[in-house]
Amino acid sequence: MAQHFEDISIDDILSVAEREHEAHSRFVQVLCINGEEGIDLVYSYQKTADQGYAVHNYRVHGVKPETHIPSVTKFYLVAFPFENEAHDLFGVQVDDIAIDFKGGFYKVAIDKPMTVISPAQKAAREKAAKLAAAKAAKAAKAAQEAASKTEAAAGERVQVAPAIDWEAERAKVEAKCANLDADKAVKVMAAFDAKMKKAQAEAAKAADVKPAVDWEAERAKVEAKCANLPEDKAAKVMAAFEAKVRAAQGDASAKGGE
Repeated sequence: MAQHFEDISIDDILSVAEREHEAHSRFVQVLCINGEEGIDLVYSYQKTADQGYAVHNYRVHGVKPETHIPSVTKFYLVAFPFENEAHDLFGVQVDDIAIDFKGGFYKVAIDKPMTVISPAQKAAREKAAKLAAAKAAKAAKAAQEAASKTEAAAGERVQVAPAIDWEAERAKVEAKCANLDADKAVKVMAAFDAKMKKAQAEAAKAADVKPAVDWEAERAKVEAKCANLPEDKAAKVMAAFEAKVRAAQGDASAKGGE
């Protein structure tokens, strides 16, 4: 029996349930996991025989105690025990459960018993949180320093000389040539025209050059954003960034070879 896993957001819970219901999939469970970022929920649906009874698992990461999620009993009534259990044992706020026990599905000695962790686990989580905060602060500082360097570099741009009035310059040269013999005047004007064309070509080329992207500064910004993301999602974001860098650098190399 094949198993498939897919990450979804809270906003996707109902649309996924509706899609699976229309496909005649069987509701299997809602599994709760007390994770580092909150409660992880896994909604499992089993496909029909013609699809090999494959099980599709949809994961919602890091549900906080104050976060409300929708009930899927609108499409699968059999989900009500799982959703009441998620509330009573894990403290998940599930809205509009078709059969809602209002916190009385289980008789428990303490509130949200499945979220209780040992002192060692608590210490480990606090340490991990401090390390994550330090990493985020370091990345933010690196991004700020990189941005400052970029701004400083921008402030150190070479002063652009004012545009030359070539018509005025031509008039001056022609005035000088008026007192020269014909063949020498022709040479002087030819030299002037060559100088003008060269200067205009260099000005056009300089205006067409785009400022180089500071990819280290961009990387620092992306790493700062990834510091607060789940590890798998952060890996995807960084992979996308690296692909963007390679593509941009490839384009630059191709243009340089033209």
